[in-house]
Amino acid sequence: MRVNRHYRLQLFMAACIFTSCMNPAIEIKAQAPAASPKIHVMIPYLNSDGRLNYVDRDGKEKISERYTHASPFISKGYAVVGNEGGETAVIDAQGKIVEAYADQEIRLEVFGGYTLMMTEVEYEKKMPVWKWDWNIMGGDVKKTTTYVNVRIKVLETQQVLLKEDVPSDDATYSLMVYELDSSRFVLNNALYQIKKGQIKKEKTGIIVILDNGRYFTSSGNTFTLYGVKDKNGIASGLQSTDRLDLKLGEGILTLDSINQERYAPEIPKLLKDNKTQDVYSFPQYDKPFPSEIKQGTAAQMEFLKEVSLVYSVNNSPYFILGRFNYDHSVWAYDWLYIDVKGNLLNEIQVSDFFIFDQVGNLLWPDRKMLFGAIDMPKDWRVGKIKYVNASPEMYIVQVKKGEEKPTWGVWDTQRKDWTIEPSYRDVNLLNTTKQIFSLQQEEEGDYFLYDNLKKAPVGNKSYRSISSDGAVRVKSAEGNEEWYYIDILTGKEYKE
Repeated sequence: MRVNRHYRLQLFMAACIFTSCMNPAIEIKAQAPAASPKIHVMIPYLNSDGRLNYVDRDGKEKISERYTHASPFISKGYAVVGNEGGETAVIDAQGKIVEAYADQEIRLEVFGGYTLMMTEVEYEKKMPVWKWDWNIMGGDVKKTTTYVNVRIKVLETQQVLLKEDVPSDDATYSLMVYELDSSRFVLNNALYQIKKGQIKKEKTGIIVILDNGRYFTSSGNTFTLYGVKDKNGIASGLQSTDRLDLKLGEGILTLDSINQERYAPEIPKLLKDNKTQDVYSFPQYDKPFPSEIKQGTAAQMEFLKEVSLVYSVNNSPYFILGRFNYDHSVWAYDWLYIDVKGNLLNEIQVSDFFIFDQVGNLLWPDRKMLFGAIDMPKDWRVGKIKYVNASPEMYIVQVKKGEEKPTWGVWDTQRKDWTIEPSYRDVNLLNTTKQIFSLQQEEEGDYFLYDNLKKAPVGNKSYRSISSDGAVRVKSAEGNEEWYYIDILTGKEYKE
């Protein structure tokens, strides 16, 4: 398997996804990891020959070896590098190879003082005759299938956590670590614990991670909710439902077709305990929905009959009820609220809680809540809201100005004003603390860095793309794509 250096560099910067796997429980005996080496910040530096070595922030050479591609160092002092043969390896902070070059993809992740390394190697596997791929029209017969050897191990101890050979189409393992507490983590749907120098796989079949160390497992269409230290389950026998039966006076009000979506989520957004008849709601399933409406106005009762969206608000006694508003020119809801006692409310006061649609656009709080009574120009219309930064409360907002193409800006709900005017084709937040953004002025144009605290551009260069870790993409004079790193706080480029 040969992958070009530009694609590999993109892989280094790509996020993994949480995927499924099932493996027998194993126990890994591992020595306590050594303390992380004290290393200077080392950054891949692109030389004029197209190869990279490592320098410090001032550009002083730290590792002289040249590589065809190189990733930033992780906190434990390791980085992934590549050679001219398209192979990858892992080096330490002194440039010493700790995982030999091979024709493989490598990813690194740190948890609990250990470095987890995942490698993937493609190969062709001979198949039995009944699995041959017969091309009747062309007369060809494909007797092999592409497989991937996936291995995950602890780099410091060489202890193997996972080793599987799977068809390439089913190679859905990842190195995304979900922390439950300081010693427990979930990796590829399995729960591990680090204890007294041992890494032990405690449970498999975990499908969803919640707040406060809670998680779900499933068996068929039945779900069980666990706490991080709970072996028997907080709630078991939970099953999917799309209806709520609410006692209203002497009768029953049934809400059906609740939380229906085009693409089914991994876990239903309403779960019912058939023993207690309690119904628990997405996203944290932390409290049962009230079984009886205790108080509400006539208008609220009419609203309730048309509710199609129910969310539980974390760390509060409230639920959010949504009624789709067919009069809006964009996807939107009207809102009502209910507390755990069954009282209907027209508004609630909560913070740091958001509802997104399946493509990541903000539904709640909606545009009316964000902009309040602020007067917009008559021909301006607020569209999608694609990102939320809760502190300070800034929202990246799309605006349609008359017949012009939509543009983006940043709205500050505390100041009730645009902190970045909605005049850009795209806006991305790269650093929350320093408020560094990448802005695209023209459609299909390059991006430049912008310091929102200083209200000034950072540097004088622009790029096809800019990542939060400083990786940038440009087009060379020959029209080829080139990747290298910059300091997003200063604009300094690490290239010759």
